[in-house]
Amino acid sequence: MTVCSAQGTRLLKGQVVADVKELQGINVNNLASKKEIATEADGLFSIYAKPGDTLVFTAVQLNEKRLVVEKEDFDYLPFLVKMKVKVILLQEVYIEKNNITAESLGLVPKGIKTRSPEERAVKRYYAAQTGPLKSLIYALDGTAKRRKKEIVAVMRSQSLQHKLEHIFSEDYFVDELKIPSEQLYGFYVFVAENQGFTNVIQQKNKWLIKFELIKLASEYIKRLSDEK
Repeated sequence: MTVCSAQGTRLLKGQVVADVKELQGINVNNLASKKEIATEADGLFSIYAKPGDTLVFTAVQLNEKRLVVEKEDFDYLPFLVKMKVKVILLQEVYIEKNNITAESLGLVPKGIKTRSPEERAVKRYYAAQTGPLKSLIYALDGTAKRRKKEIVAVMRSQSLQHKLEHIFSEDYFVDELKIPSEQLYGFYVFVAENQGFTNVIQQKNKWLIKFELIKLASEYIKRLSDEK
């Protein structure tokens, strides 16, 4: 039997439908009576209301829905309430994994070789030093290839120097490894040309780096001695 009050309030049985998996816990608020309930499993709800009352349906994942109860709404059960999924626009997107490339985004054709920052720097440096005419001449006689190798070697030694300075002080090379201070840059170049040490420093193991530096320092000092 339908429950009625002196003011014409009746129990309205309804159901919320939306394109979301979880329909339980949606708030249903009767603005007239100030009564509020939450939907049960499958979006089912029951709330006392009367014709003319405004029901407000709210949920975090859904857009707010307001409906004015009509007399006929009590006759066709359940009273269906269709709600739309809330669209949230993100102002900023942070990409954690560095797996997006110009090729994957379609900015460059597939198969096009992309230069490393080091290679791009070499190209800019070489162009600035030679100019377009000399670049053409040097490309024909092989000078360009030799000079680019020299520039790459210099850049690698400078990069390695910066890395080593973050790990060791200059005193370590001079006092511990016995490298003459005026020969420090030459030692950096010597170390940079050693592929084995390049692999070691990438492991970021300070003790292993020290072990390799001791061996390379011994070789470098012997080379300096032989050159005298």
